[in-house]
Amino acid sequence: MGIGGLLKPLVDFLPKLPTLRTKISSPSISYARLQSDASQVRSKLGLGERSVLGYEALIAEFKACGAVLVPVLWGQKQQHKNALHILLPASDVTFVFVNLDTKLEDFKFWMAHELAHVYTPELAGSDEGEDFADAFAGALLFPEACVQLAYAEAAQAPSAAGEVSVLQQHARHHQISLNTVFQQAQGYAAENNLPSLRVPERTIHAVRNSSTPQLVSTILFDPTPPKPAQYIAAASNVFQSEFFLALKRMIREHGTGPSYVQQIMDVSLSDASALYGELAR
Repeated sequence: MGIGGLLKPLVDFLPKLPTLRTKISSPSISYARLQSDASQVRSKLGLGERSVLGYEALIAEFKACGAVLVPVLWGQKQQHKNALHILLPASDVTFVFVNLDTKLEDFKFWMAHELAHVYTPELAGSDEGEDFADAFAGALLFPEACVQLAYAEAAQAPSAAGEVSVLQQHARHHQISLNTVFQQAQGYAAENNLPSLRVPERTIHAVRNSSTPQLVSTILFDPTPPKPAQYIAAASNVFQSEFFLALKRMIREHGTGPSYVQQIMDVSLSDASALYGELAR
């Protein structure tokens, strides 16, 4: 049985989820449309066009859209393994697993990426959906108003190395990846028939990978790994997640065991048993 099938019994233990939800109609990866969508979402979140978007601002939006966030500790993974969304059409519920053992800049990208999936359920599981989610995340984290400044400053830099320095400053300010700033700047240049940046993409990746990562888990928990009670409290309080409350109800009412916890969370049996022990108290 797939994880979707395993999660179905848990739905009955969730609180009533909102049925009035934000959707993006006819999603498109055209530059102008992405900027429009990103601008509307930023306005909905109460953010100015150049404001820094923290992942905290996205949390309430998941909840408002009937999505259940599940923060997990999966260790450092490669790219798309850091987030997973499971749509259960019959229940109209989406579970969104996000890996806390991820660099802050990447975590913000994956949160924005997953929010795009929540906004576009009709694209679930398709390549088109993945392409849109990637494009939307970039536009939401670093919209055109920010890109205009970054591009103008980079264009005045004396060299490709100078461009990198400018892009790094903007990436640090917004707590997003250097690659996100680079890709948005290149997209802006192409849309407006301006010269591309001089720095090659491979240099951007090399510079980005040379930095020491600050993981979300180490920001939230000190020391790591957290005790089960601390982890569950963070899921409920920081991420406004109903996941563990529902799981607790299920364990108490159905006598569900630790192997179920292991399967739905994709963690070791020892970690699942520790969580189960806390939830069964």
